Amino acid sequence: MQRIIASVLVCGTLTALSMTSVAAGEHSFAPADVMSTPQVRSYGPPPFPAPTALPGMPGDRGAPGVVDPVPAYVPQTSCDPREKRGITAFKRAVMAQYPSGKDWGSTRNCTDDGISEHLDGRAWDWNVNVRNPTQFAQAAQLLTWLTANNGYNARRLGIMYIGYNARIWGAYRASEGWRPLNNSNPHTDHVHFSFSWNGALAKTSFWTGSVQREDFGPCRPYAGQPAPIRVGVNSQPCPRAGALPASLKKAKRLWRGSRGANVVRVQKKLKVKGEAGFFGSRTAQAVLKFQQRKRLPRTGAVDAVTWYALKMNVKAK
Repeated sequence: MQRIIASVLVCGTLTALSMTSVAAGEHSFAPADVMSTPQVRSYGPPPFPAPTALPGMPGDRGAPGVVDPVPAYVPQTSCDPREKRGITAFKRAVMAQYPSGKDWGSTRNCTDDGISEHLDGRAWDWNVNVRNPTQFAQAAQLLTWLTANNGYNARRLGIMYIGYNARIWGAYRASEGWRPLNNSNPHTDHVHFSFSWNGALAKTSFWTGSVQREDFGPCRPYAGQPAPIRVGVNSQPCPRAGALPASLKKAKRLWRGSRGANVVRVQKKLKVKGEAGFFGSRTAQAVLKFQQRKRLPRTGAVDAVTWYALKMNVKAK
């Protein structure tokens, strides 16, 4: 988020929501947030005043007979900071219905955060400040409409979790309401939305009028390594990734947002022009083409396998 989030949850997480601060005020939500607690806890009221009207959102194709399933928490695994079409559609509808807020963006460089759906284009930050009465009131209208009735409308839009005004709400823990958001960034100046893959791709009942099977997104080949760029539906939860082989552990990781001499070396090897030591979209595309030629996982990042395939371990003469 313009300074936000995410991890197991927003922004990304908690049992009470524990989050770990990362770069530049961004944060990651811990996977603890998705784990069931021994007893379902009831937290405080929503972190905004009760609205007198619920305008909803334009664009609804009509509720199907069966509402979309509760989305699982599916954290970001790949480095693909391109805004997905469902995010674009959602923010346009929100900005049309609630014009006092501002668009604070969807994507971040992969060096800017920990685990965050901003890094795979599945998150959006909406600037609505709690100190601005009009913005605060409009945020209350939208968030109440989304989270009421156990998150009925959030489910139909594929929203996994929402962070605002020092609280987090998760569709997968809707019965607990708005839980404390323990992070250095309380999100009092913006709302953070993170989406399921179906939500991010506008494949939910709100946009299509029909229910799709859940998409769990791309899976990591090794623990701590980026997953391939999503190219199709994955209907099974990702298994726990195995450890990186010892032969690959000396590799460095380079991806969107990286800078420096190693990026320059990659760009020379792949004949990338115009980004001069910065790992931007041109470098990512060149890496993807190299990975395709070598039949490597198409991550768009210089991951451990790609590092050695490029012979980055061999000192330049």
